[in-house]
Amino acid sequence: MGLIKKIAKKFLKAIIDGDFFIWIFTVIFNKLGILLSLITRAIYKWFCRVNPNKVFFMTQESMYTCNPKYICEELYRVRPETDIVWRIPGMIGDGAVPVRYKRVRLNSYEFFRELYSSKVIVANSFLFLQRPFFLKKNQVLIETWHGSLGLKKHNKEVMKSDSLLRIFALNYTGKRTDYCIINSTLEEHSLKETYWPKKKMMMYGHPRNDIMFPAYEEKREALRRSIYKAYEIPSDVHIIMYAPTFRNSKSFEYYDLDYGRVIEAVKRRFGGEWRLLLRYHPSMRVLVEELNAQMPEGVIDMTEYPDMQELVAITDVAITDYSSWIYDFILSRKPGFLFATDIKEYKEKDRGFYYPIETTPFAIAQNNDELIHAIEAFEEEGYLEKLEAFLKDKGCIEDGHASERTAKLICEILDKSNK
Repeated sequence: MGLIKKIAKKFLKAIIDGDFFIWIFTVIFNKLGILLSLITRAIYKWFCRVNPNKVFFMTQESMYTCNPKYICEELYRVRPETDIVWRIPGMIGDGAVPVRYKRVRLNSYEFFRELYSSKVIVANSFLFLQRPFFLKKNQVLIETWHGSLGLKKHNKEVMKSDSLLRIFALNYTGKRTDYCIINSTLEEHSLKETYWPKKKMMMYGHPRNDIMFPAYEEKREALRRSIYKAYEIPSDVHIIMYAPTFRNSKSFEYYDLDYGRVIEAVKRRFGGEWRLLLRYHPSMRVLVEELNAQMPEGVIDMTEYPDMQELVAITDVAITDYSSWIYDFILSRKPGFLFATDIKEYKEKDRGFYYPIETTPFAIAQNNDELIHAIEAFEEEGYLEKLEAFLKDKGCIEDGHASERTAKLICEILDKSNK
Protein backbone atom coordinates (compact mmCIF):
# COMPACT_ATOMS: atom_id res chain seq x y z
CA MET A 1 0.00 0.00 0.00
CA GLY A 2 2.92 2.30 0.70
CA LEU A 3 4.04 2.19 -2.94
CA ILE A 4 0.51 2.88 -4.17
CA LYS A 5 0.26 5.91 -1.88
CA LYS A 6 3.59 7.26 -3.17
CA ILE A 7 2.48 6.87 -6.79
CA ALA A 8 -0.89 8.47 -6.04
CA LYS A 9 0.80 11.37 -4.26
CA LYS A 10 3.19 12.01 -7.21
CA PHE A 11 0.30 11.79 -9.67
CA LEU A 12 -1.78 14.25 -7.62
CA LYS A 13 1.18 16.62 -7.39
CA ALA A 14 1.70 16.45 -11.19
CA ILE A 15 -1.94 17.29 -11.76
CA ILE A 16 -1.99 20.17 -9.27
CA ASP A 17 1.20 21.85 -10.48
CA GLY A 18 0.25 21.28 -14.14
CA ASP A 19 3.14 19.05 -15.25
CA PHE A 20 0.82 16.19 -16.17
CA PHE A 21 -1.36 18.30 -18.43
CA ILE A 22 1.66 20.00 -20.02
CA TRP A 23 3.10 16.59 -20.86
CA ILE A 24 -0.21 15.31 -22.27
CA PHE A 25 -0.74 18.36 -24.50
CA THR A 26 2.91 18.31 -25.64
CA VAL A 27 2.59 14.70 -26.77
CA ILE A 28 -0.80 15.26 -28.42
CA PHE A 29 0.21 18.39 -30.33
CA ASN A 30 3.55 16.92 -31.33
CA LYS A 31 1.86 13.86 -32.85
CA LEU A 32 -0.85 16.03 -34.36
CA GLY A 33 1.76 18.29 -35.94
CA ILE A 34 3.53 15.31 -37.52
CA LEU A 35 0.23 13.96 -38.86
CA LEU A 36 -0.89 17.30 -40.28
CA SER A 37 2.46 17.92 -42.00
CA LEU A 38 2.32 14.44 -43.52
CA ILE A 39 -1.19 15.08 -44.86
CA THR A 40 -0.15 18.52 -46.16
CA ARG A 41 2.83 17.03 -48.02
CA ALA A 42 0.62 14.33 -49.51
CA ILE A 43 -1.82 16.97 -50.81
CA TYR A 44 0.94 19.29 -52.04
CA LYS A 45 2.51 16.43 -54.00
CA TRP A 46 -0.42 16.36 -56.41
CA PHE A 47 0.04 20.02 -57.30
CA CYS A 48 3.66 19.42 -58.36
CA ARG A 49 3.87 18.43 -61.99
CA VAL A 50 6.69 16.00 -62.79
CA ASN A 51 9.39 17.56 -64.97
CA PRO A 52 10.50 14.89 -67.51
CA ASN A 53 13.99 16.38 -67.57
CA LYS A 54 14.66 16.65 -63.81
CA VAL A 55 16.83 14.32 -61.69
CA PHE A 56 17.02 14.59 -57.90
CA PHE A 57 20.11 13.30 -56.06
CA MET A 58 20.35 12.51 -52.35
CA THR A 59 22.74 10.67 -50.07
CA GLN A 60 22.35 9.48 -46.49
CA GLU A 61 25.05 12.00 -45.55
CA SER A 62 23.31 14.87 -47.42
CA MET A 63 26.75 15.44 -48.95
CA TYR A 64 28.17 15.43 -52.48
CA THR A 65 29.56 11.93 -52.21
CA CYS A 66 29.19 8.17 -52.82
CA ASN A 67 27.56 6.67 -55.92
CA PRO A 68 25.10 9.54 -56.56
CA LYS A 69 28.00 12.00 -56.95
CA TYR A 70 29.73 9.98 -59.65
CA ILE A 71 26.48 9.24 -61.48
CA CYS A 72 25.67 12.94 -61.40
CA GLU A 73 29.04 13.94 -62.85
CA GLU A 74 28.73 11.49 -65.72
CA LEU A 75 25.12 12.53 -66.39
CA TYR A 76 26.17 16.18 -66.46
CA ARG A 77 28.98 15.31 -68.89
CA VAL A 78 26.79 13.44 -71.39
CA ARG A 79 23.57 15.42 -70.90
CA PRO A 80 24.33 18.91 -69.52
CA GLU A 81 20.83 20.15 -70.27
CA THR A 82 19.43 17.90 -67.53
CA ASP A 83 17.78 19.75 -64.64
CA ILE A 84 19.85 18.44 -61.71
CA VAL A 85 18.89 19.01 -58.06
CA TRP A 86 20.81 17.99 -54.91
CA ARG A 87 19.65 17.63 -51.34
CA ILE A 88 21.97 19.38 -48.90
CA PRO A 89 21.96 19.33 -45.06
CA GLY A 90 19.21 21.06 -43.16
CA MET A 91 21.90 22.91 -41.24
CA ILE A 92 24.64 25.40 -42.10
CA GLY A 93 26.71 24.24 -45.06
CA ASP A 94 26.11 23.14 -48.62
CA GLY A 95 27.37 19.54 -48.40
CA ALA A 96 30.18 20.43 -50.86
CA VAL A 97 27.65 20.32 -53.73
CA PRO A 98 28.92 22.37 -56.72
CA VAL A 99 27.06 25.60 -57.44
CA ARG A 100 26.31 24.45 -61.01
CA TYR A 101 23.51 22.28 -59.58
CA LYS A 102 20.35 23.44 -57.88
CA ARG A 103 20.58 22.81 -54.12
CA VAL A 104 17.73 22.47 -51.63
CA ARG A 105 17.87 22.08 -47.88
CA LEU A 106 16.63 18.86 -46.32
CA ASN A 107 12.93 18.95 -45.37
CA SER A 108 12.44 22.55 -46.56
CA TYR A 109 9.53 23.66 -48.73
CA GLU A 110 11.91 23.86 -51.69
CA PHE A 111 13.11 20.32 -50.97
CA PHE A 112 9.62 18.86 -51.31
CA ARG A 113 8.80 21.01 -54.34
CA GLU A 114 11.87 19.84 -56.24
CA LEU A 115 11.54 16.25 -55.07
CA TYR A 116 7.91 15.87 -56.12
CA SER A 117 8.61 17.42 -59.54
CA SER A 118 11.60 15.17 -60.39
CA LYS A 119 11.25 12.34 -62.87
CA VAL A 120 14.19 10.35 -61.46
CA ILE A 121 15.39 10.16 -57.85
CA VAL A 122 18.85 8.71 -57.16
CA ALA A 123 19.62 7.66 -53.57
CA ASN A 124 22.25 5.65 -51.68
CA SER A 125 20.12 4.73 -48.66
CA PHE A 126 16.55 5.11 -47.36
CA LEU A 127 14.49 7.99 -48.71
CA PHE A 128 13.64 9.66 -45.42
CA LEU A 129 14.02 9.38 -41.68
CA GLN A 130 12.67 12.40 -39.83
CA ARG A 131 9.76 13.43 -42.07
CA PRO A 132 8.06 10.73 -44.16
CA PHE A 133 6.94 11.40 -47.73
CA PHE A 134 5.65 9.31 -50.61
CA LEU A 135 6.63 9.52 -54.26
CA LYS A 136 4.29 9.67 -57.25
CA LYS A 137 3.62 6.61 -59.36
CA ASN A 138 5.26 8.12 -62.45
CA GLN A 139 8.52 8.89 -60.64
CA VAL A 140 11.48 6.51 -60.90
CA LEU A 141 13.66 5.65 -57.90
CA ILE A 142 17.19 4.33 -58.46
CA GLU A 143 18.81 2.82 -55.36
CA THR A 144 22.63 2.63 -55.35
CA TRP A 145 23.08 1.70 -51.67
CA HIS A 146 26.29 2.67 -49.84
CA GLY A 147 27.81 -0.72 -49.11
CA SER A 148 29.75 -2.99 -51.40
CA LEU A 149 31.40 -6.38 -50.89
CA GLY A 150 31.55 -5.74 -47.16
CA LEU A 151 30.95 -8.45 -44.61
CA LYS A 152 28.61 -6.53 -42.23
CA LYS A 153 25.05 -7.77 -42.34
CA HIS A 154 22.22 -5.32 -42.92
CA ASN A 155 19.28 -7.72 -43.20
CA LYS A 156 15.88 -7.38 -41.51
CA GLU A 157 16.98 -9.42 -38.51
CA VAL A 158 19.78 -6.93 -37.83
CA MET A 159 17.56 -3.90 -38.46
CA LYS A 160 14.70 -5.02 -36.20
CA SER A 161 16.25 -3.19 -33.23
CA ASP A 162 16.13 0.13 -35.13
CA SER A 163 13.45 2.75 -34.55
CA LEU A 164 10.01 2.09 -36.01
CA LEU A 165 10.37 5.12 -38.28
CA ARG A 166 13.68 3.88 -39.69
CA ILE A 167 12.24 0.41 -40.32
CA PHE A 168 9.21 2.00 -41.99
CA ALA A 169 11.51 4.16 -44.14
CA LEU A 170 13.54 1.14 -45.26
CA ASN A 171 10.42 -0.87 -46.06
CA TYR A 172 8.92 1.97 -48.09
CA THR A 173 12.20 2.64 -49.90
CA GLY A 174 12.46 -1.02 -50.85
CA LYS A 175 8.87 -1.18 -52.02
CA ARG A 176 9.16 2.02 -54.06
CA THR A 177 12.54 1.30 -55.73
CA ASP A 178 12.54 0.66 -59.49
CA TYR A 179 16.22 -0.20 -60.03
CA CYS A 180 19.07 -1.32 -57.75
CA ILE A 181 22.59 -0.61 -59.00
CA ILE A 182 24.87 -3.44 -57.82
CA ASN A 183 28.42 -4.66 -58.35
CA SER A 184 28.38 -8.37 -57.46
CA THR A 185 26.35 -11.49 -56.90
CA LEU A 186 27.05 -11.07 -53.18
CA GLU A 187 25.35 -7.68 -53.18
CA GLU A 188 22.48 -9.01 -55.27
CA HIS A 189 21.79 -11.71 -52.68
CA SER A 190 22.18 -9.35 -49.71
CA LEU A 191 19.76 -6.77 -51.14
CA LYS A 192 17.21 -9.37 -52.18
CA GLU A 193 17.05 -10.78 -48.67
CA THR A 194 16.43 -7.34 -47.18
CA TYR A 195 14.11 -4.75 -48.70
CA TRP A 196 14.49 -5.36 -52.44
CA PRO A 197 13.41 -9.01 -52.98
CA LYS A 198 11.82 -8.57 -56.43
CA LYS A 199 13.44 -5.44 -57.79
CA LYS A 200 15.45 -5.03 -61.00
CA MET A 201 19.11 -5.63 -60.15
CA MET A 202 21.33 -3.77 -62.60
CA MET A 203 24.77 -5.43 -62.54
CA TYR A 204 26.60 -2.23 -63.54
CA GLY A 205 29.26 -1.92 -60.83
CA HIS A 206 29.40 0.93 -58.31
CA PRO A 207 29.91 4.33 -59.98
CA ARG A 208 32.05 5.54 -57.07
CA ASN A 209 34.54 2.75 -57.83
CA ASP A 210 35.29 3.84 -61.40
CA ILE A 211 37.92 6.16 -59.98
CA MET A 212 39.96 3.13 -58.85
CA PHE A 213 40.69 1.97 -62.41
CA PRO A 214 43.60 2.82 -64.76
CA ALA A 215 41.50 5.09 -67.00
CA TYR A 216 41.13 7.49 -64.04
CA GLU A 217 44.82 7.66 -63.12
CA GLU A 218 45.11 11.29 -64.20
CA LYS A 219 42.10 12.23 -62.06
CA ARG A 220 43.53 10.38 -59.07
CA GLU A 221 46.82 12.23 -59.37
CA ALA A 222 44.99 15.55 -59.60
CA LEU A 223 43.09 14.62 -56.44
CA ARG A 224 46.30 13.66 -54.70
CA ARG A 225 47.90 17.01 -55.55
CA SER A 226 44.81 18.91 -54.38
CA ILE A 227 44.51 17.08 -51.05
CA TYR A 228 48.25 17.23 -50.39
CA LYS A 229 48.22 20.98 -50.97
CA ALA A 230 45.17 21.55 -48.76
CA TYR A 231 46.68 19.56 -45.85
CA GLU A 232 50.31 20.61 -46.40
CA ILE A 233 51.56 17.08 -47.12
CA PRO A 234 54.91 16.89 -48.94
CA SER A 235 54.59 15.50 -52.48
CA ASP A 236 56.87 12.50 -51.84
CA VAL A 237 54.84 11.23 -48.85
CA HIS A 238 52.69 8.07 -49.01
CA ILE A 239 49.27 7.66 -47.35
CA ILE A 240 47.95 5.19 -44.76
CA MET A 241 44.25 5.52 -43.99
CA TYR A 242 42.63 4.18 -40.84
CA ALA A 243 38.83 4.36 -41.03
CA PRO A 244 36.93 2.03 -38.67
CA THR A 245 33.24 1.25 -38.82
CA PHE A 246 30.51 2.79 -36.68
CA ARG A 247 29.64 1.35 -33.26
CA ASN A 248 26.24 2.00 -31.69
CA SER A 249 27.95 2.73 -28.39
CA LYS A 250 30.06 5.49 -30.01
CA SER A 251 32.88 4.32 -27.78
CA PHE A 252 36.52 4.72 -28.78
CA GLU A 253 37.64 1.66 -26.80
CA TYR A 254 37.66 -0.40 -30.01
CA TYR A 255 39.82 2.12 -31.87
CA ASP A 256 43.05 1.99 -29.86
CA LEU A 257 45.33 1.91 -32.90
CA ASP A 258 48.92 2.88 -32.06
CA TYR A 259 49.41 5.44 -34.83
CA GLY A 260 53.11 5.97 -34.24
CA ARG A 261 54.00 2.26 -34.27
CA VAL A 262 51.90 1.69 -37.39
CA ILE A 263 53.62 4.50 -39.29
CA GLU A 264 57.06 3.19 -38.32
CA ALA A 265 56.11 -0.40 -39.29
CA VAL A 266 54.89 0.72 -42.70
CA LYS A 267 58.11 2.69 -43.20
CA ARG A 268 60.18 -0.39 -42.44
CA ARG A 269 58.17 -2.66 -44.73
CA PHE A 270 57.50 -0.38 -47.71
CA GLY A 271 60.07 2.41 -47.40
CA GLY A 272 59.60 6.15 -47.87
CA GLU A 273 57.81 8.74 -45.77
CA TRP A 274 54.22 8.27 -44.60
CA ARG A 275 51.26 10.13 -43.11
CA LEU A 276 48.23 8.49 -41.52
CA LEU A 277 44.79 9.81 -42.42
CA LEU A 278 42.25 9.19 -39.67
CA ARG A 279 38.59 9.08 -40.63
CA TYR A 280 35.87 8.15 -38.18
CA HIS A 281 32.17 7.77 -38.96
CA PRO A 282 30.50 11.20 -39.57
CA SER A 283 28.17 10.67 -36.59
CA MET A 284 31.21 10.83 -34.29
CA ARG A 285 32.34 14.30 -35.39
CA VAL A 286 31.83 15.93 -31.99
CA LEU A 287 33.78 13.24 -30.16
CA VAL A 288 36.59 13.39 -32.72
CA GLU A 289 36.97 17.13 -32.17
CA GLU A 290 37.93 16.40 -28.55
CA LEU A 291 40.68 14.06 -29.74
CA ASN A 292 42.24 16.45 -32.23
CA ALA A 293 44.16 18.30 -29.53
CA GLN A 294 45.95 15.03 -28.70
CA MET A 295 46.67 14.03 -32.32
CA PRO A 296 50.31 12.91 -32.69
CA GLU A 297 52.63 14.13 -35.42
CA GLY A 298 52.07 12.50 -38.78
CA VAL A 299 48.34 11.89 -38.18
CA ILE A 300 45.69 13.98 -39.95
CA ASP A 301 42.00 13.91 -39.00
CA MET A 302 39.88 13.64 -42.18
CA THR A 303 36.53 12.90 -40.52
CA GLU A 304 35.05 16.10 -41.95
CA TYR A 305 36.29 15.45 -45.49
CA PRO A 306 33.10 15.20 -47.60
CA ASP A 307 33.98 12.44 -50.08
CA MET A 308 35.36 9.22 -48.61
CA GLN A 309 36.00 7.79 -52.07
CA GLU A 310 38.51 10.50 -52.91
CA LEU A 311 40.50 9.52 -49.84
CA VAL A 312 40.24 5.84 -50.80
CA ALA A 313 41.57 6.71 -54.26
CA ILE A 314 44.77 8.30 -52.93
CA THR A 315 45.42 5.78 -50.13
CA ASP A 316 48.45 3.48 -50.41
CA VAL A 317 47.85 1.28 -47.34
CA ALA A 318 44.39 0.67 -45.86
CA ILE A 319 43.43 -0.25 -42.29
CA THR A 320 39.88 -0.80 -41.00
CA ASP A 321 37.89 -3.29 -38.96
CA TYR A 322 34.56 -4.15 -40.62
CA SER A 323 33.91 -1.13 -42.83
CA SER A 324 33.00 -1.83 -46.46
CA TRP A 325 35.26 0.88 -47.90
CA ILE A 326 38.23 -1.49 -47.88
CA TYR A 327 36.35 -3.70 -50.35
CA ASP A 328 36.34 -0.75 -52.74
CA PHE A 329 40.00 -0.09 -51.97
CA ILE A 330 41.09 -3.61 -53.02
CA LEU A 331 40.26 -2.71 -56.62
CA SER A 332 43.54 -0.75 -56.50
CA ARG A 333 45.35 -4.01 -55.58
CA LYS A 334 47.22 -2.17 -52.80
CA PRO A 335 47.88 -3.57 -49.27
CA GLY A 336 45.05 -3.68 -46.76
CA PHE A 337 44.82 -4.86 -43.13
CA LEU A 338 42.03 -5.52 -40.63
CA PHE A 339 42.49 -4.19 -37.10
CA ALA A 340 39.52 -5.68 -35.25
CA THR A 341 39.67 -5.91 -31.47
CA ASP A 342 36.14 -7.23 -30.92
CA ILE A 343 35.47 -9.81 -33.65
CA LYS A 344 33.52 -12.28 -31.51
CA GLU A 345 31.42 -9.58 -29.85
CA TYR A 346 30.66 -7.82 -33.14
CA LYS A 347 29.76 -11.08 -34.86
CA GLU A 348 27.49 -12.38 -32.10
CA LYS A 349 26.02 -9.24 -30.53
CA ASP A 350 26.21 -6.51 -33.14
CA ARG A 351 25.76 -6.72 -36.92
CA GLY A 352 27.23 -10.13 -37.73
CA PHE A 353 28.90 -11.17 -41.00
CA TYR A 354 27.74 -12.38 -44.39
CA TYR A 355 30.83 -14.59 -44.68
CA PRO A 356 33.71 -15.58 -42.38
CA ILE A 357 36.09 -12.70 -41.79
CA GLU A 358 38.96 -15.18 -42.20
CA THR A 359 38.06 -15.58 -45.91
CA THR A 360 38.95 -11.99 -46.79
CA PRO A 361 42.35 -11.32 -48.44
CA PHE A 362 43.45 -9.26 -45.44
CA ALA A 363 45.64 -10.18 -42.49
CA ILE A 364 43.57 -9.90 -39.29
CA ALA A 365 44.98 -8.31 -36.14
CA GLN A 366 43.16 -8.14 -32.82
CA ASN A 367 45.74 -5.93 -31.11
CA ASN A 368 48.57 -3.58 -32.03
CA ASP A 369 51.32 -6.20 -31.72
CA GLU A 370 49.53 -8.47 -34.21
CA LEU A 371 49.01 -5.57 -36.61
CA ILE A 372 52.66 -4.55 -36.54
CA HIS A 373 53.67 -8.14 -37.24
CA ALA A 374 51.16 -8.41 -40.11
CA ILE A 375 52.50 -5.23 -41.72
CA GLU A 376 56.13 -6.29 -41.44
CA ALA A 377 55.32 -9.79 -42.74
CA PHE A 378 53.21 -8.59 -45.69
CA GLU A 379 53.86 -10.68 -48.80
CA GLU A 380 52.49 -9.14 -52.00
CA GLU A 381 52.23 -12.18 -54.25
CA GLY A 382 50.19 -14.24 -51.78
CA TYR A 383 48.00 -11.22 -50.98
CA LEU A 384 47.17 -10.62 -54.65
CA GLU A 385 46.30 -14.29 -55.19
CA LYS A 386 43.86 -14.18 -52.26
CA LEU A 387 42.47 -10.86 -53.48
CA GLU A 388 41.68 -12.13 -57.00
CA ALA A 389 40.12 -15.33 -55.61
CA PHE A 390 37.99 -13.25 -53.23
CA LEU A 391 36.66 -10.97 -55.99
CA LYS A 392 35.86 -13.96 -58.18
CA ASP A 393 34.10 -15.80 -55.35
CA LYS A 394 31.89 -12.77 -54.60
CA GLY A 395 30.97 -12.35 -58.28
CA CYS A 396 32.44 -8.85 -58.53
CA ILE A 397 32.05 -7.31 -62.01
CA GLU A 398 33.70 -3.90 -61.46
CA ASP A 399 35.45 -2.62 -64.60
CA GLY A 400 35.48 1.17 -64.30
CA HIS A 401 32.38 1.86 -66.45
CA ALA A 402 29.57 1.85 -63.88
CA SER A 403 28.92 5.60 -64.10
CA GLU A 404 28.50 5.37 -67.87
CA ARG A 405 25.99 2.54 -67.60
CA THR A 406 23.93 4.24 -64.90
CA ALA A 407 23.92 7.61 -66.67
CA LYS A 408 22.77 5.84 -69.85
CA LEU A 409 19.89 4.23 -67.93
CA ILE A 410 18.81 7.64 -66.61
CA CYS A 411 19.02 9.19 -70.10
CA GLU A 412 16.83 6.41 -71.47
CA ILE A 413 14.24 7.04 -68.74
CA LEU A 414 14.25 10.78 -69.40
CA ASP A 415 14.09 10.35 -73.18
CA LYS A 416 11.15 8.00 -72.86
CA SER A 417 9.25 10.38 -70.58
CA ASN A 418 9.90 13.29 -72.98
CA LYS A 419 8.19 11.51 -75.89
